[in-house]
Amino acid sequence: MPIKKTLTPGAIGVETGTLHKTKEDVRLDSIIPSEILENKDKLDKFLQAYYTFMNMDEFIYQETLSFDDIVLGGLAQFRIADPNNDNNKFFTDETGADSTLVLTSPSGTIVNIPLTDINVAITNGNELPGSLATSTSEIGKTFTVNGLDSYNNYTAKLTTIVKYWVGPGPSYVMNTIEEAMDIDTNENNYLELMQKEIAATIPRGVTVNKRNLYKQIIDFYRLRGSSDSIEIFFKILFNDFAEVEFPYDKVLIPSSGNWDVNPNLTKGGQYLDNKGFLSDSIVVQDSLKFQKFSYLIKTGKNLSDWELSYDRLVHPAGFIYFAEILIFLQLTKAVLGEDEFDTSEQNTRLWDNLIRIARKVLSSMPNRQPGIVGPEDIPLLVEMFASTFLPSADAFIHKTGTLSVSLKTGVINGVTITDSGSGYTSVPTIITSDAGTPSGFTSAVLTASLTNGGVSSIAISNGGKDYQTPVVTIAAPSAITFDGSDEETPSNLTGIIHLVDNTIKLTTAQQEALPVGSLVTYNTTGGAIPGLSSAPGSNQYYIVSSTGGKVKLSQTSGGSAIEFEGVGSGTSHTFTGETATITATTLDGALESITIAEPGFGYPSSPLPAITFNGIELEGQTGVAPSVTIGLDAKGRLDVDNITINSEGSGWKSLFASVAVNANASSIASIDFYGLGDKNYLTAPTIIFPQPTAKDADGNLLSSNVLAAANFTLDSDGEITGVNITNAGNGYISDPIIRLGSSASNELRVPELKHKSIINLNHNDVDTLITEVKVNPVQTTGSIMTSTESADKFLPEHRVKVVNSNFRTIINNNYKQRKGTSNYFDTARLYNSNQSIEFLSGNTLQTIDSADINNYNTSTFVHID
Repeated sequence: MPIKKTLTPGAIGVETGTLHKTKEDVRLDSIIPSEILENKDKLDKFLQAYYTFMNMDEFIYQETLSFDDIVLGGLAQFRIADPNNDNNKFFTDETGADSTLVLTSPSGTIVNIPLTDINVAITNGNELPGSLATSTSEIGKTFTVNGLDSYNNYTAKLTTIVKYWVGPGPSYVMNTIEEAMDIDTNENNYLELMQKEIAATIPRGVTVNKRNLYKQIIDFYRLRGSSDSIEIFFKILFNDFAEVEFPYDKVLIPSSGNWDVNPNLTKGGQYLDNKGFLSDSIVVQDSLKFQKFSYLIKTGKNLSDWELSYDRLVHPAGFIYFAEILIFLQLTKAVLGEDEFDTSEQNTRLWDNLIRIARKVLSSMPNRQPGIVGPEDIPLLVEMFASTFLPSADAFIHKTGTLSVSLKTGVINGVTITDSGSGYTSVPTIITSDAGTPSGFTSAVLTASLTNGGVSSIAISNGGKDYQTPVVTIAAPSAITFDGSDEETPSNLTGIIHLVDNTIKLTTAQQEALPVGSLVTYNTTGGAIPGLSSAPGSNQYYIVSSTGGKVKLSQTSGGSAIEFEGVGSGTSHTFTGETATITATTLDGALESITIAEPGFGYPSSPLPAITFNGIELEGQTGVAPSVTIGLDAKGRLDVDNITINSEGSGWKSLFASVAVNANASSIASIDFYGLGDKNYLTAPTIIFPQPTAKDADGNLLSSNVLAAANFTLDSDGEITGVNITNAGNGYISDPIIRLGSSASNELRVPELKHKSIINLNHNDVDTLITEVKVNPVQTTGSIMTSTESADKFLPEHRVKVVNSNFRTIINNNYKQRKGTSNYFDTARLYNSNQSIEFLSGNTLQTIDSADINNYNTSTFVHID
């Protein structure tokens, strides 16, 4: 009986146990020696609790624990580690009412996030143990909090309830052994153990009552090898029907046919069937299928689905079985019905003396063989079923699109040039870093512009994200190289150093990169120019003149030009300008990306639907709405490949995007049809719409609901060419599933064409059957028409195939040679001479003729009554 007993303040559930049977907690005096129990109250209480625990079916208790995570992608996910797959600890607070979530920013700011059933999800609760498996609340090993897009890279700390499950105690297991053996009442785990013992080959996924199946499994085993066991096997395990046939019933047994005694006939009677003769249904015994120890199973399941279980459970040793799938025959009958016979007086017999029949389920092979439809009929069936089930049509309603957005913080949105630098002859690279903690950012893309050798502006093409304290570094300018040993004189106008004018000649680009006031550093690998120094700390100079491709230097800004006393040595002398410096500012709550959750349908192509934004602003900031444009595809849906973020906005703690409402929402926008299959109709199929299902707050259908209507249009050949929506309807909350109404009598399914096939059954072999193909020209002289009595009918140009002249019927295999003229024993007999076994008299079959059947089929049985 149930026991609810509190053992510890953390316990929340104790299920049924066996303590009421064993009474181990009240028999302590007889179990524990008295000298140990003397004056041991606490030990007594401990042992009572111990034996209660040992006899429990299950024990559930809970604790409050803390978990840590980092917010990424707007989510914080906390998981219970279970490396040993114990499956005994779970999150249970699906509403978040008993949990707290604290976020800490990289700068140390603490934010408390309220938890509700909206932003909390508990998952990963597969195969819950014990009574937890029947719980209707969310239980699992993963606790997810969403909606944290503004807190990426924050540290998250979750404090919540964790529920523990403890399985049955040892005493409970030992004391319930008898109950575990009761197949009607034991637990599922014991039922699975029973299956391993008595029904190991039964598939685990059977839908029948397993308890009843296992109780009767012995009776099933006793049926093994019988037709009943096969039928029961497929019915129980696969809910399918099976038919069993024995191929030996179709084996040739001479003279075993149905002999009808009739004195009026010359032979005293005749056979009413072909049972004793080779025919279209009677075959010669072989060593595989057509023999005594084989049987055939016809079922709707594929052999690979049941072969393994069948071999172990049903198949008798010493036999061989074959399988056929009846799906074609059954499906054909279900769709078309049974064959129809022509009972009219005229034309009831065809060339093969069979009744005229409208074939629906018989084989399409010659002579209309009865039985299962074979592989040769598949093309016919494909055409028939395609004609039955095609075409198809899908309806689409006008829908309003929905969007989801993600935000980013720490975006570089502005830079300030604190020093433009000098001496830049090419645009420098700009790199960013983060001096904040933690440093985890997506790099921004910045591009500099130059004016007179200095950085004049910075273009931000991508502000990056997640910067705490951004640091922007611009590459130093490249050194400007010149030959300081080359003096410019009247005889050497290409020289560099002019000792009279005290100028240094540079290229035009170099000179323009060093405007007046620029500070440069002079270096050389040879001897310095007299008047200049290359020693560190004393090698910086100001440009006091920069014109005409020449510059002058000064020790101070705006001072007098330095006089050169001569030229230096070596050809490598350089001026290096100053490195530019900039600072950057960031913003938070900017739009990072926008995702189309529902593309909508049927928006007009112009104007494009407006995208609006609203949300919660960051504390102390004013939200600036982003600007986004989304294009449409050909069906009026928001195009995922045509999203343009014109501006990202800023200042949002959370942000929501809305698409303009589709004015025609809930009405039919278009109908697509496909799979026409060249079908022809006398009248267009009808399009049948379901009733609209829009409801009010009380669950009542809206009075504004309107049933949609549409029809197909046909061309002159009766083929579908289009669809016309006559009433778009109203009140459809999802794309309706439409049906097509068309009776078989309205559809021109199979053309009335006569097909002729030439089958060579009694011809000799030739290497090349068709020796050439000739073209007969148009008939020059017309044939006289009976109706007009004029020669106005001309045979058109056509091709003819010339057959090999050596190709002909086998000379010695015609009717006369096979039959013979007089003696039945002198020649090979025909297929069916309607002779009885008595005709052979005392002759031995083996000596009749070398072509006799028993000469090559020694296992043929001859039965004589």
